[in-house]
Amino acid sequence: MDEKEYDKILKNIEKEEKYVQENGVLYKIKDENKFRVIRRFELEGIMYMMHDHELLAHFGIQATYEKVKEKYWWKNMKRDVKKYVKSCDNCQRRNNPQGLHELHPIEVKEPFHMIGIDVIGPLPRTEEGNKYIVVAIDFFTKWPEAKAIKEANAKEISKFIYEEIICRHGCPKKILTDNGSEFNNQLTKDLTEKFNVQHKFSTPYHPKTNGLVERFNKTLIESLAKLVKEKLMIYRNREYEDKNWDQRIAPILFAYRSKIQKSSKMTPFYLTYGRRVILPNDEEVKGITMIKRIEHIIEELPIKRYEAKKNIEKAQEQQKKYHDKIGKRKQNFQIGDKVLYFDVAKYKTHTGKLEEKWKGPYYIHEVIINGSYKIKELNGRILKRPVNGELLKEYFDREIFEPYIII
Repeated sequence: MDEKEYDKILKNIEKEEKYVQENGVLYKIKDENKFRVIRRFELEGIMYMMHDHELLAHFGIQATYEKVKEKYWWKNMKRDVKKYVKSCDNCQRRNNPQGLHELHPIEVKEPFHMIGIDVIGPLPRTEEGNKYIVVAIDFFTKWPEAKAIKEANAKEISKFIYEEIICRHGCPKKILTDNGSEFNNQLTKDLTEKFNVQHKFSTPYHPKTNGLVERFNKTLIESLAKLVKEKLMIYRNREYEDKNWDQRIAPILFAYRSKIQKSSKMTPFYLTYGRRVILPNDEEVKGITMIKRIEHIIEELPIKRYEAKKNIEKAQEQQKKYHDKIGKRKQNFQIGDKVLYFDVAKYKTHTGKLEEKWKGPYYIHEVIINGSYKIKELNGRILKRPVNGELLKEYFDREIFEPYIII
């Protein structure tokens, strides 16, 4: 909303039915809820808080939009969010190509009934001596846990399962891991038998068997890499940041737990605790007593969890069709288009690497009949070898909003 329209509504606020003013701040009333009206000069600050901030971890278009619309309103909000996220240089360079992995639906029953566990690494060793990340995610709520560890061995993994899963969330009925020695060993076997946990192993080298964990690994590493790069850009000190990636795990977990999941249509935080997470710039909610909160959890949470279960089942039915379409989708580029080139070598090394997966941007220099292209650098230097069009994607330059403030 521009300044003139904003001031006009404030001036005639007593006549407005869809707006209300509190302490000089304008709110839009929609479905009995209040949303702060954002002026154009504030957009950049809002976008940064809801996408680039370390507690939001560079999530995608829909997740960012869901966060924004919880508290704010302005005209063409979804369009602006889409433009901002699509043009994020950090995200464009690190996201994996879509359609590379199939998804294998697993039946969900209740919170923390089944937990997927995996290890990411090796990564650059931190000042604390950490080189790996052990991760876990609940198949129902999508609640993640992750911890940086020095070595990926039976002792570290068993300690993680006991402290971060069993002691925090109770004993799961099942855990799903790959068949690596860090999982398939006597120590882990003794632990799972002691707490009556069934240990299932996924098929080797087939991520689709434990697809939920693989997708979370991807999200964690991409978010970690983006936050590390963001700090590098601010401090210009690669040596320092490369040794402290383990300090970025906690805010990424916070962001994921407070993000609405596509499958359940709810946040892991809500499905676990029965309330909405409080963010740094949230206003205090008045009038909610402890008794009302307990009543809500007792009455509403079971209903919401049932709805989430049905939503997940419906989403699982649609996922295979969607990913099949993505895998077949092709792009046609024209001379002069700005693109990024996917670095296959880096993708094939290990999902734990923090380097950018996409190189560029480049310009399309020549269109070749068989779906390949010749590309050139921004300085005009032409790459000798043609590249497969499936390894290219359009690059979006960041559109600058009007002068802004961070709120």
